Amino acid sequence: MIAAGPRSSKSEQEVKLLVAINPHSGGGKGRSTGAKVRAHLEGSTHQVSYVETNSLRETLELVDRQCSLQNSEGSDSFDAFDALVCVGGDGLIHDLLPILIRYHLTLLVIPAGTGNDLARTLGLYGLSYQFLLDSLETATPSTIDIALVRHGEVQTPFVQILSAGFDSVVNERANNFKRVRGSIKYAIAVLLEVWRFKSINFDLLVDERKISGKAMLVCVANGISYGAGMKICPSAKNNDGILEVMIVDHVSPLRFLLVFPRVFLGTHVSHPKVHFFSGSKITMFGDTWAYADGERISHLPIEVTISAVKLQVYRS
Repeated sequence: MIAAGPRSSKSEQEVKLLVAINPHSGGGKGRSTGAKVRAHLEGSTHQVSYVETNSLRETLELVDRQCSLQNSEGSDSFDAFDALVCVGGDGLIHDLLPILIRYHLTLLVIPAGTGNDLARTLGLYGLSYQFLLDSLETATPSTIDIALVRHGEVQTPFVQILSAGFDSVVNERANNFKRVRGSIKYAIAVLLEVWRFKSINFDLLVDERKISGKAMLVCVANGISYGAGMKICPSAKNNDGILEVMIVDHVSPLRFLLVFPRVFLGTHVSHPKVHFFSGSKITMFGDTWAYADGERISHLPIEVTISAVKLQVYRS
């Protein structure tokens, strides 16, 4: 939490940070915020390493290499990074998750993306980068759940929302927008796609409960929101070991558009075509793609569970 608390035995001068910056996030907001973060940390006593490239693959390789060097055999345990500071959006966080897990890193999010939904869930959205960085000296991290989606022989971690059905085509369209940013791009994508979308036959297993039917979309939630603050599963908690499932039954395009604005306030939960379930293992079948944290994962079928490994984060 962003509050006073005990630190490790390291002195303030020995705090080590690895800062990963996505200059392209938020339509360039990552670059400007990253520059401000660099300038702010220049005046601190922290030991800081930076990774900022124009290639996601190169960024991930460099972050992994930096962490590997700090955790190499024979190195002092105090050589490891105290935190990975992510300057970017949910996409960068999603791609960094395997590294965060592998090296047991604590994550501080400096929101600079389009959606920033993990930052919203953690209560960090709207807080200044200066406050977030300065709080590292006294803050006490907490743990959150990591969800795992199994597709074939592969397992992919995510922290917020997995969605399938209508959301898949909306994500695909929204991710292709070059000049539109923020929640408005998801709203525009909804307006463009809702008229052509056909509801999909889903079969789900929520633990041992079988649920079948025609649906517009199915979401599996570890966090509350996606799409830049759409509170799709407002009762979801990312530290209770439980996944929330939301199903929207088949509705006409016009009726769907009338319900859609309620998602931003979370008041859609009372709609008769919206249903919620919860469980620890969700298996999903259907002829569509699944997206998690806004990133394409796999065609169905998939299985979603909660990882035994937790993620250390700073939250408000």
